[in-house]
Amino acid sequence: MQTWQYHCTVNAAQAGHLLKQYLRVDLLVPKTIYHQLRIQRAVTINGQYQSVHTAVATGDDVALTFCSSDFSTPLPHYVGGDARQVHVLYENDDLLIVNKPIGVKTHPNRPDEHDSLMNHVTAYLGTPAYVVHRLDRDTSGAIVVAKNPVVLPILNRLISSKRITRQYRAWVHGHLPASGTISLPIGRDPLDKRKRQVDGPNALAATTHYRVLQETADKSLLAIQLETGRTHQIRVHFSYLGHPLVGDVLYDPQAAAYPRLFLHSAKMRLLLPFSFTPVEVTAPVPASFFDVD
Repeated sequence: MQTWQYHCTVNAAQAGHLLKQYLRVDLLVPKTIYHQLRIQRAVTINGQYQSVHTAVATGDDVALTFCSSDFSTPLPHYVGGDARQVHVLYENDDLLIVNKPIGVKTHPNRPDEHDSLMNHVTAYLGTPAYVVHRLDRDTSGAIVVAKNPVVLPILNRLISSKRITRQYRAWVHGHLPASGTISLPIGRDPLDKRKRQVDGPNALAATTHYRVLQETADKSLLAIQLETGRTHQIRVHFSYLGHPLVGDVLYDPQAAAYPRLFLHSAKMRLLLPFSFTPVEVTAPVPASFFDVD
């Protein structure tokens, strides 16, 4: 059985919190895993087991020991792959951020697929890894991967609470105001299962912020910040406004004239699980991204 241990130092802002609150709120340990830690007495304060109703103090060392049996997340099996295809932007014991190239899926959809990013990452690590979020096949740039099941739910909670943010670069057709916010719900397209649309069935709130960085005669380069993470959010929002992303085979009627989808995940800001140290990673924009005309 595999185990993972973490030592966390209580800071002044957390002092006085009950151990239960420290684990669930400050460290973002999911309820089911918290329950396992508690019944297995796998949490100590300064080397001693304490009730979860004990208040923590500044400087306390809280040690947590997780076992693989604590997690119901299936162990992924990504076979094949080529470690040389992995461009690492940041790595520690818990996660890595890689620069995904265009034309590569985030993960395989069938067992016989061997050339997705997760196949390559598994070959690079020599051990299974976990998808935290996706980038579309034709989107390049920074993507985070969890190395173990402990940090996976914490990273998911950091994303849902907007404490992991991503900034994109995209070329769109036409010109827009210098900056703006698009708040339009996105749901499925009932006529095409591959696509999404504004106000489609089962629509969810979606908010996109943008800023114009550069203009050509008929196109604009944008910096885009997502407040939500709906499928095809950037692509759907700008298409709805009449400014589809250049080269988008689903939403740009002129896509055949271009070599790629001009969308790149350029920057990621995140807090590392357990230490909550801020990290900012930039994914270099490929030279081909500026060959838009």
